[in-house]
Amino acid sequence: MVQRKMIPADGGYNIAVATEQMHDGNWAAVATVTQSTGTAQRNIDLPVPKERFATEADAENFAVRMAKEWIEKNMPSEHTERLEK
Repeated sequence: MVQRKMIPADGGYNIAVATEQMHDGNWAAVATVTQSTGTAQRNIDLPVPKERFATEADAENFAVRMAKEWIEKNMPSEHTERLEK
């Protein structure tokens, strides 16, 4: 069964994480970064990682880290300057 969570992130972004237990008992996770504006919502599906994990928590943590790294690399500079102050 697929488990889904929404996690708030810096800069007005959210991270949607879906975890799933595979047939071999290991866990996989994928992440979608969402950015809301006053009039729209942008969804960025991150690449599906090949990594598998012994626990659901490990899979989820990996996907969240991957999404936060994407946000840091792709956040417009005016957002990163505000966060650093």
